[in-house]
Amino acid sequence: MSSDLPETPPQTLLRSVEAFSRTLRESSLGVARDIGCSKGTLAIVRILQRRGTLQVSDIAHALRVDISVASRQVSQLVDDGLVERTVDDGDRRVRTIRLSPAGRSLAVEIAAVLERRAHEVFADWSSEELADAAATLDRLTTTLADRAPAEAVLTPA
Repeated sequence: MSSDLPETPPQTLLRSVEAFSRTLRESSLGVARDIGCSKGTLAIVRILQRRGTLQVSDIAHALRVDISVASRQVSQLVDDGLVERTVDDGDRRVRTIRLSPAGRSLAVEIAAVLERRAHEVFADWSSEELADAAATLDRLTTTLADRAPAEAVLTPA
């Protein structure tokens, strides 16, 4: 049943964001399938490729998930030989996570697939349009994160 009330501009934006979010999830599932890994593996490998050695809590923060979820995913990646757990030299109580040689190879493969897909998807977008879209999405992310309850949305790491 549809409403007779017209959508306000903020409601229109939120509806568009929801549709974008669903499409992005479907797209990342396709990328993961093409590479032969899970979405969780894809996300963690990309985070470690961009940011280097991290603690599990940093990975959880970046993924915006509970630390127990990130810990389980990291354990699977350790078992799969894609990441290595090491003891921090500065604080022996701290365990850090870094890509293994196999994980670095997977990161290169992921980057190549994403680059190819990005060129296909955005072939008819100008550099200026891409930069404007990125700036708008960054602003939207910041706005939503700043106004969400602390337990619902974590600030980007």
